[in-house]
Amino acid sequence: MAIDNHPRIRQAKHLARKKAKRETYDRILIVSEGEKTEVLYFEEIRKYYKLATTHVKVCHSEYGTTPLQVVEFALDLCEETREWEKVFCVIDRDDHPGYEDALNKAKAHDKKLRNELKQPIEVRAIPSNPSFELWLVLHFEGVERNIHRDEVLRLLCDRFIPGYEKGRKGIFEVTRTRLETAYTNAARIKARQERQDLPGMGNPSTCVDELVKVLCELRGK
Repeated sequence: MAIDNHPRIRQAKHLARKKAKRETYDRILIVSEGEKTEVLYFEEIRKYYKLATTHVKVCHSEYGTTPLQVVEFALDLCEETREWEKVFCVIDRDDHPGYEDALNKAKAHDKKLRNELKQPIEVRAIPSNPSFELWLVLHFEGVERNIHRDEVLRLLCDRFIPGYEKGRKGIFEVTRTRLETAYTNAARIKARQERQDLPGMGNPSTCVDELVKVLCELRGK
């Protein structure tokens, strides 16, 4: 048997290739409260940019839909698998209890857990107030006023994405060409929130743009 074909040599080469491929970019875990809307949206981004499922995993919280349950599920999954460098918890303000607790818990655990490579895991909450759909509206219109989640849905359904409903497929494709507009509108909201000393807390607000940028910047890596 040739030395290069020895099982141990083949295994070492396989592990080396796997390690090199994995180090191309951070492994990312995205946990959302919804089983469909957010999961479909981020999965569509992953597929559009051909990001491997070994590097980007999207799932919903199995503990429940409150912000705190989303964060707790993400942290427990992190401790169980130890596979990630970055973890994002996608949460909505809506009328959920424990919203601030969820933000604080994610922040408190940022870089406190370590993966199997002994690297600190970045943990970030990605909140939207009132809901994830605000991010979609920002692709079409800047929103500065306080807005209820029902009005957000009406704007999408009646004006911007006719017939929109939660769990609809193909939303990233519909909105992709308007990303720069959404980034600009989200930045404007953030600037106002910072002036009011309410980052991530006021209505309207969203940090979904930050996660979308992370995923879009992975293309080609």
